[in-house]
Amino acid sequence: MKRRDEVIVGVFVTITLIVGVFGTLWLARRGLSKSYPMYARFDWGNNLKVGQQVLLAGVQVGFVDQVELNPAGYLDVTMSIDKGRQIPANATAVVQNEGFFGDKSIALHPCGDAPPPVDREAPAITGSATGGGEPHCHPTSFLPPGDTIPTGRPAPSIDMILTRVDSMSGALDDVVQSVRISLVQKGGIDDLRQTIASTNALAQELTRVAAEQSKGLSLTLASLRRTADALDSASIDSTVRNMQQTTENLAALTSSLKSTTTRLDNVMAKIETGDGTMGRLINDPGVYNELRQSLARLDSLIADVKANPKRYINVKVF
Repeated sequence: MKRRDEVIVGVFVTITLIVGVFGTLWLARRGLSKSYPMYARFDWGNNLKVGQQVLLAGVQVGFVDQVELNPAGYLDVTMSIDKGRQIPANATAVVQNEGFFGDKSIALHPCGDAPPPVDREAPAITGSATGGGEPHCHPTSFLPPGDTIPTGRPAPSIDMILTRVDSMSGALDDVVQSVRISLVQKGGIDDLRQTIASTNALAQELTRVAAEQSKGLSLTLASLRRTADALDSASIDSTVRNMQQTTENLAALTSSLKSTTTRLDNVMAKIETGDGTMGRLINDPGVYNELRQSLARLDSLIADVKANPKRYINVKVF
């Protein structure tokens, strides 16, 4: 009797496990809902598995039915899409992360890489209203069942993010280590303190110099005010009148000089044209030659007078 009970319990547990496994698979494959296949091709390393979700604008519309390893470096994926769902013709498929533990899903972006322009007359719709931050669009055509959905750029994986975080952490550790060596081991903190102290001393010195300069400037301004107050307005007026009189005298002298210059210009013009005695003496060579001859005869006469004075001077005494 005891053995029979154990067999019954074992059979019941086995049936329960089988029902649980098939129930899980049934739920993962959306139960008995009707579907049609769609295809996509992804690169290796996207960690796709059968049963993972297929999302359209953040809403589950199917699941991954098959994943085939293509020797050319691709994963040929067959997606099972619910019968009542349609995929926009310009949609793109990308592999995205689900959670922090490396789960994946295929996200179908309905507007592709180049969404159509937004109608300005239509009411504004935020990203949350379109599901998962997808841009709002109005698809007018859809892909037929059994077609291939083009793939877009995949989201960075958790491994890539962790690798980048590790790289950044290593770089940060190097920076911290360098700062520690510079500030602690090489006396950088003492140098920094000395620099701060020197800066404070310089600021105090500049403040003192500025105060002294301000005091000197105030004294200079006061002296200028006293000098301006001491000036006699009558003396200033007299000086101004003298300067005006001097300016008028200079103007008259300038006018007289201009008149004299004009007359000299007229005389020089007459001389150059040969008018008058001076013009003839300067411009007529005959007058010059006759003058030289007269001077020569005068010299000869003077020499003869000196040689024979009795011929020209006769003195009689009574």
